[in-house]
Amino acid sequence: MNQYMTGFISAVTLTTSFFLFVGAKNRKVDNLTVQKITIVNSSGNQVGEIGSDKLESYFWLKSLKSKKPSLEFFSRKKSSAIILRSAKGKDIINFGVDGDKGGRVLLNGSDGRSSILISSLSKSGGGMTFLNLRGQESVFIGTNKINGGQVKTFNGLGSETIFLGTDDNDSGLLTINNNMGSLRAIVGVEQSGKGIVNALAK
Repeated sequence: MNQYMTGFISAVTLTTSFFLFVGAKNRKVDNLTVQKITIVNSSGNQVGEIGSDKLESYFWLKSLKSKKPSLEFFSRKKSSAIILRSAKGKDIINFGVDGDKGGRVLLNGSDGRSSILISSLSKSGGGMTFLNLRGQESVFIGTNKINGGQVKTFNGLGSETIFLGTDDNDSGLLTINNNMGSLRAIVGVEQSGKGIVNALAK
């Protein structure tokens, strides 16, 4: 947090100093156009930058001990993101927008591996995905295309093993699959309103 505050204070100090200088000279600035502003600490070492180029507009802050920015923001043609990194340069939190797919928040462990993804799905509402250490989807909690809720679990092979949610008739449904994702048991409600429990043979 101290490294973020140091960069922020440096930026504010730089901006304030500029306008104090302009005011002291009784000058009026109607428009200030720059492509890049470099932020340095009291020793003259760069700790941040604000700018833009042909690909993006960006802003970042870093500590002297970190090789990567501790706080980074960028805005591109089809995506924007705010990234928070650990002292070791690992991405820990990523807030972003991916084109027309909606917003997302990606939470990573201290090693930088993704663990939780919260997203706004363009066609079926929002959802939260829990990832295993290999970055594979293990659990999904969210909404479906018919505005119902659902919970899905997956094994290490990537196969769906359990579905619990709302079916096409707005009734409750539980399905259980084998390790290859093949359906083996159903608990649900028929269109007539009768309950069903069905176990399938191999």
